[in-house]
Amino acid sequence: MRNPLFFIDYFMPMLTVFLSGLFGLLVAIVTWRLASQREKEKFKQELAYREFKEKEDLYASLLSTADMIVRFTKAGKDYAELFNDLTLVMAKSQLLASNTVNDKFSELSEIIYEWSTEYRNSLPEKIGDTNFGIASTKGVKHREKADELFPELKKIIGDLVEIIKEELTDLKKAI
Repeated sequence: MRNPLFFIDYFMPMLTVFLSGLFGLLVAIVTWRLASQREKEKFKQELAYREFKEKEDLYASLLSTADMIVRFTKAGKDYAELFNDLTLVMAKSQLLASNTVNDKFSELSEIIYEWSTEYRNSLPEKIGDTNFGIASTKGVKHREKADELFPELKKIIGDLVEIIKEELTDLKKAI
């Protein structure tokens, strides 16, 4: 008859090795899952940050373009050099900006058009390619209309800035 401890002496080391291997495998799987989850969260955070920076740059371009249009109008300059920038900014805006920003920018575009038309009509008419111009009385009514529209233009720009700040703050909190 065999010793009853023979079973324990023979199988216990094998059971210990098996359980140790199983535990090692379990530790490896848990470590792999945790590392994978950490990398996934890091990737999501980097993606959110890139999206934030892209929107921040876009919104800065939108505001800069609006400001340049106002400055060009006041200086009586031609908009030709702005057209390429404006087209690109508007295309990016349609793709990346929120509906709220796009709606407010559309409203801003309408008021800029009205204001700039009246303002340009109030400027003296240039004589050929010279820097000389002829002022007329018809410019006065256009200037008055432009002066009436300008506070509304400034208000809409201020509203747009507030909407953009709020949206960027919310995006930054989400990062």
